[in-house]
Amino acid sequence: MEATTETLQRTEALLEPWRERMQTPEPDRIYLSIGPDELLDVVRTLHDARWGYLSTISGIDPSAEDSEMEVLYHFCSGPIVVTLRVALSREHPTTPSVCSIIPSASIQERELIEMLGIDVVNTPDQSLLYLPDDWPEDLYPLRRDFDPAEIAKREPRKHSKAHTDSDKFVVPIGPQHPALKEPAHFEFTLDGEIVTGASVRLGYAHRGIERATQNMNWTQNLYLLERVCGICSHIHAEAYCLGVEHLAGVEVPARARVIREIVAGLERIHSHLLWFGVAAHEAGFDTLFMYSWRDRETVLDLLEGISGNRINYSINVLGGVKYDITPELTEKIYKGIEFLDERVRHYLNVSTKDTMFLQRTRGIGVMTKEQAEALGALGPTARASGVLRDIRVDAPYGAYLDFPVEPVVETAGDLEARFIVRLEEILSTVVMIREMLDKLPEGELTTRMPRRVKAGETISRVEAPRGELFYYIRSAGGETPERIKIRTPTILNLGTVIVSAVGHQFADMPMILAGVDPCFSCNDRAVEVRSAGSDPEPWSWEKLRQYGIEHYR
Repeated sequence: MEATTETLQRTEALLEPWRERMQTPEPDRIYLSIGPDELLDVVRTLHDARWGYLSTISGIDPSAEDSEMEVLYHFCSGPIVVTLRVALSREHPTTPSVCSIIPSASIQERELIEMLGIDVVNTPDQSLLYLPDDWPEDLYPLRRDFDPAEIAKREPRKHSKAHTDSDKFVVPIGPQHPALKEPAHFEFTLDGEIVTGASVRLGYAHRGIERATQNMNWTQNLYLLERVCGICSHIHAEAYCLGVEHLAGVEVPARARVIREIVAGLERIHSHLLWFGVAAHEAGFDTLFMYSWRDRETVLDLLEGISGNRINYSINVLGGVKYDITPELTEKIYKGIEFLDERVRHYLNVSTKDTMFLQRTRGIGVMTKEQAEALGALGPTARASGVLRDIRVDAPYGAYLDFPVEPVVETAGDLEARFIVRLEEILSTVVMIREMLDKLPEGELTTRMPRRVKAGETISRVEAPRGELFYYIRSAGGETPERIKIRTPTILNLGTVIVSAVGHQFADMPMILAGVDPCFSCNDRAVEVRSAGSDPEPWSWEKLRQYGIEHYR
């Protein structure tokens, strides 16, 4: 609490020039209403003071009748969230790009352009992010007056290939390729065997979920949002529930809060084991892949025992959970995690001692602490580079208020460190699940939830297996949300892997990509990084600023 108060005081001191337009709707949140002409000054103030990181940019079109749109820039530092509210004319919405200060903002600025028709001045890349290349001009899916029937009536957009330099050797991979577990398209620019530039285009699994949430009621959206990602469906549902429950002023029973985090822990183990097998396969270690996926069945069986489902567990309801953990299930969970604890210790030993495996991981894909902080890396990817970003620690929620998390941090920043962090996180999660089962409180599983959620907006941040999952939820006081913005951790982590690819051998690319555990179906974004000419030197923050933002777009 003292640390939160100090951070809040420091934040208010930084924003002193704009104090008269500052609001504190919640103890750990600050709203600052500014004009587009003031945006760069405020962002530079936060950036120069090394205050947190730009977590999410949310574009909002409140209603088709409203004369204004809004862009919200959410900066996070520990439990404190500073939201810069920029009001724009709906007829000609224009805002400056912040990429000259925060290069990684380019991805989310492109989303503003194509989904809401906001003119982001001086952003380095205005190409389509994840809409089809022939999507009609001046048709924006997240605007309130968007009519899908207009797609067929409009002329298709004329497009041309972005990269036509004949003197560069470009290797395309995907969107359909045996090495890819999900559809994506990669282009690697090479100088011999050295990668000098990399790009990725996603959107092949785009399902329009954010728009769909505006047409469903609060309960229906729970089942929709569980399907954003099959590997971490529970944490998406929990993030949504926490936000809606906060808006409705509902307090979830203690037993339900603990059961949510027990399931979240099992899901974390499942996700890390799945990733471990895929990464081992990319390294050519198929024996390790088969053994780890065999052991993964243990945690899937436990999740099926609790909820009846192995993937979309659907254990959450607004106001609590729908399934209890009985004494019989408790014993099965104890037995299952004891087995997994033993197996993961074996995998940790192999990952840090097997000579052949270390040739593919040690010193490969190194990302320094400075780079991780600058690019906004999240989750295990950040913690492997010595950056402690873990929402369970920074801003505890649910049962983590009663069961503190001991974070796992490494400093090497290479692929080996990312293996160590995830495997040790499994071991620490096993310890936490045991403690939660030992102290599982008695009580109800649910509490009454109103059909209508009072008008307001909130931010829900949780720690998914891949890092911070960010939900912005806005209610107009009815049975359906006015806006739900989802920012998955991959959108920030993918930028770090594309940057760290430059300067490495082309043969290392599958492992470097796998190192951040990307999820393309829940991400559906695009990022591109290109070095100057054929410069094979690894990326550095100084070099990025020297070359200019054009080389990170």
